[in-house]
Amino acid sequence: MEHAIKRETAFVGIETSKLLLKAVLLSGNEVLCKVLENDVAGYRWLRSWLQRNDVPVIGLRVCMRLDMPYSEAPARMLADMGMVVCDAQPAQLDDYLRGQGLPDDAAHSAVVLANYCAHRRPARWTPPSPAYVELRLWLRRLHAIEGVRQQESARLNVHLQAGQHALHALLRQQIACLDAQIRQHEGAILEHVKRHPGLPRPPELAGNYQRIARYSVGASLAGGH
Repeated sequence: MEHAIKRETAFVGIETSKLLLKAVLLSGNEVLCKVLENDVAGYRWLRSWLQRNDVPVIGLRVCMRLDMPYSEAPARMLADMGMVVCDAQPAQLDDYLRGQGLPDDAAHSAVVLANYCAHRRPARWTPPSPAYVELRLWLRRLHAIEGVRQQESARLNVHLQAGQHALHALLRQQIACLDAQIRQHEGAILEHVKRHPGLPRPPELAGNYQRIARYSVGASLAGGH
């Protein structure tokens, strides 16, 4: 019982970026901050730092913004270490900020996330299934190819108006290749969704790829996690 009480008096908020994690630990009356690299070594260093501050990591509540880029990898790793990773949902976090009289831009602050975790005890985050992760990777790859196609298409008229007919013809061939890749990716994504019925709809599908979204049986599920 004593161990459980100590665990619930320590809370962590983590602010994520591409290269770094900013972690704030609330433990008793102390507020400690640590900046670490957003990689496997950084996640392990975070665990060591917590243990050096007499904070048991098993069952420790760690609050993050899982809707932010570069947050899923650390969340998965910390969950694997035994921590209770909590997702600060934007709507609930905004309500907390209003109640505390804090500005909207404070929603990304690690110390705010730590205090939110202590006061609201948000629900445990469940890591998405491998099939869902793979679907998101497919969709991101498709989006990247479409972005390249859009850029190349914008250059077509430039070459034509400049009388650069050879470049114009070559670019049309390249666009045709990109179109073939797009169709190939769409087909692969459709097959993946059909093999895994009930997948939640990833945020990458919002307003896009309606042909694919129709097959997402779990499209009505909230949150996508």
